[in-house]
Amino acid sequence: MYLALHSSRIYKKTIFLQLERMNMNRVGSKCFFSHLLVLCVALALAVLNACDSGTDANAAVALTSSSKSKSSSSKKAYPDSFKPNDKEYPYANIPRIVIETENRTKIKDRETEIPAKLQIWGKKEAESEIVDLTIRGRGNSSWLYMPKKSYKIEFVKKQSMLGMPKDKDWALISNYADKTLMKNYLMYNLSAKLGAFYSPRCEFAELYLNGEYLGVYLLTETIKIGKNRVDIPENDDSYLVEIDGKYKKNEQVVFSDIITTSLGKNSFRIHEPKNASENVLLKIEDHIKSLETFIKKIEPNSDNKVEQWINIDDYLKFYWVQEFSKNPDAAFSTSVYFVWEKNKPIRMGPVWDFDISFGGHNDTTYIHPEEWYLRDVRWNAYLFKDSVLKQARLDFWYENKNEFNQVINEADSVYTLLKPAAKNNFKKWDILQSQELAFHHYAYGSYKEAVTDLKNWMKKRIQWIDSQIE
Repeated sequence: MYLALHSSRIYKKTIFLQLERMNMNRVGSKCFFSHLLVLCVALALAVLNACDSGTDANAAVALTSSSKSKSSSSKKAYPDSFKPNDKEYPYANIPRIVIETENRTKIKDRETEIPAKLQIWGKKEAESEIVDLTIRGRGNSSWLYMPKKSYKIEFVKKQSMLGMPKDKDWALISNYADKTLMKNYLMYNLSAKLGAFYSPRCEFAELYLNGEYLGVYLLTETIKIGKNRVDIPENDDSYLVEIDGKYKKNEQVVFSDIITTSLGKNSFRIHEPKNASENVLLKIEDHIKSLETFIKKIEPNSDNKVEQWINIDDYLKFYWVQEFSKNPDAAFSTSVYFVWEKNKPIRMGPVWDFDISFGGHNDTTYIHPEEWYLRDVRWNAYLFKDSVLKQARLDFWYENKNEFNQVINEADSVYTLLKPAAKNNFKKWDILQSQELAFHHYAYGSYKEAVTDLKNWMKKRIQWIDSQIE
C-alpha cells in the first residue's frame, strides 16, 4: 500500500506541473484535457499495479505469520510455493499434502512445535483451504535412525482430513522400515474389521515439506481420548495407558515389579488424563499392580474369572492381530495400549505400529512365519493357562480366520493403488535393494516383489497357525 500512495503523490505532482506549464504557454483547452486524460490513465494503472504488488506481499507474509492467526487463503488464491512440482515426481493418484513451516524452519526434534501452513492438492489444483497448524518430529527408532522422518501435526482448529472425522491431532507416518508401505494400513483395517472398540483410521498421501518431496506417507489418527478416537470419559477415573519401555523423562509413568523379565519391571506411560495429580497416578499404579498380582496367581486349566479384570473379547482381538503379524513391538515393550475406567475391566488396545512386523527385522525371533511369538510373553504366559481364555483363543481363530485370509487380497488392492506413488517414493528413497538397516533384511528387485514377499509370508503364517491349533 505504501507503494500505491507513493506512486499517487508522484503522479499528482506531475499533473500540477503539467497544468502550470500549460497555463504559462496558454495551451488551448482541447489540448489541456487530452493531456489530463493521459495522465489520469497513467495514475490509475500505477495504483492498480501497486495494489497487486501489495497483495503478493500479503500472501508471502501469511506463510510466515503465527499459527494462531486465521488464514484467509482460498483454494485458488495460493502462494506459488504450495503448488507441487510434477516434473520429477508426477501426480500418482493419491492426495498430496503440502506443508510450509514458518520461515521454512527445519524440523530438528520431537519437542519443538513449529508453526506452519498446510494444503491438500489433487492432480492440478488445490483441494482444500490453506490451514494453520504446528508440526514436530515423532517416533522412536523411526526418528533417531531413519532419514525419512515421521511427523506429528496439530491444527489450530479441528480439521477433517481425507474424509476422516475432524480432530486437531494427526500423525504422518513415514513407513521407511516397511518396503511395502502398507503394513500399518493393513493391520489397522484388520483390527477394525474384527470389531475392536477403536482402530486408528488412516489414508495414504504423498508429502511435500517446504517444497521438498518426501515420499508416500500414511496420514493416521493419533491415539487419544475423544468422541471419534478412544471414546471414554475425560476425567480422573478414565485412563489411556501404554506399556512403554521407551518413555521419556518428562512423561507420566508408573511402574510395576510384580511380573518381571530380564529387562526388569514394567513401565506404564499414562497418556490420559494429562497432567494427572500424584493421587491419580497412584490410583492407576495400584490397580496395575493388583491386576498383575491376579495374573501371576492364575491357576492352570481352571476358570479364574479373568473377565472380572480383563475384557476377554477385546483382549483376543488385540492379541490375534499382533500374533498374526509377529509384531516385535507388541511383546509388552512399547506401543501396547490399554484402556481402564474405574470399576470396569481393562480393555486391550488400540493396536499401533506394525512397520517392522511380518518378518521385517533380521532377528530370527521375528523373521520366520513359524512359531508362536506372543503366546508365552509376559501377561500372555499366565493368561492363556486359564481354561476359559485358552479355549476362547482357539475359537477366535476359527471363527475369524477368513478375515485374516482377506488381508492377502487387500494387499493386492493396496498395491494397485500405491504402485505409481511407490515409484516416486523409491526414486526419492532408493532402498528396495538396500540391506543396511536391521529393518531391511531383504533386498527386492521391485516394489511388486516386496508386496509378493509380504503376501507369501502371510500365507505361510496362516498355514502354520492352522497346523498348531487343529
